[in-house]
Amino acid sequence: MDNITHQVRAEYWAKILNECMNSGMNKTAWCKANGISDKQFFYWQRILRREAYENSQQTGLAEVSKSSLQAVAETVSFTEVKLPEEPLPDPVFHPDIVIRKGSLIFEISNSASETLLSRIGGLLHAE
Repeated sequence: MDNITHQVRAEYWAKILNECMNSGMNKTAWCKANGISDKQFFYWQRILRREAYENSQQTGLAEVSKSSLQAVAETVSFTEVKLPEEPLPDPVFHPDIVIRKGSLIFEISNSASETLLSRIGGLLHAE
């Protein structure tokens, strides 16, 4: 597969993955409801995650084209998170995992829904 064909297919699948993530449904059910092969869905999810990771590891800045900016604008969604004005009191809650990114701290329990975890993942990848 040549680079242009791969880029077009990657943009198409990025849009599909984003639609699924924003649906609130689990991935397998969403694929079934939308006539998408779950094997293809998970294949492209794996490919796009690997490419995103590889791109994040590059030290130099890649050339950004107008089409790639447009693709990003079409596939990225944001969630507004309002931070408390004053620190919260010590919680009774004991998180199973704590994720820190900059000044944000996410404390998550094992009972967190897939939808919540998906949205947190989106926040961690947003700049």
